[in-house]
Amino acid sequence: MRSRNGQRADQQRSPALPTLNPGEIRGLQPKEYLLRFALGAAISIVAGIIGKTVSARFGGAFLAFPSILPASLTLLEGKEGTRRAGRNAIGAVLGSLGLVVFAMIGEAAFGQLNPVVVLLLALAGWIVTSFALYGMLAFLKPDTCDQTKD
Repeated sequence: MRSRNGQRADQQRSPALPTLNPGEIRGLQPKEYLLRFALGAAISIVAGIIGKTVSARFGGAFLAFPSILPASLTLLEGKEGTRRAGRNAIGAVLGSLGLVVFAMIGEAAFGQLNPVVVLLLALAGWIVTSFALYGMLAFLKPDTCDQTKD
């Protein structure tokens, strides 16, 4: 028996598994790249100014702002709808929680271990946390991760 996409039932992937579609990059217009770059640069500049005028630690908090996320979500919502943009926003939240783990590992380990080792450990912590959170979300609320419902 075959599904709508031509795959046999025993070959179907779970709709909650993330996919990589490099071909979709070709569909982006140059103005979309420019908007993402400009907004990301503007946010980084503002964070740098805050860091110079107030303090580096305070400015660093603003560098954590996902600089291209607002532009990406706006473009995505306009092209593919609110549900798709919302799912991407959820992914950004999960990745941000992984980034918190990255920062915690970095804070605890820099000065104690070789910086390269610290970065590799922090990267591993970020990846494991992000994937674990996504897996929990896919298990607890499968509709949130189901690509077939876009």
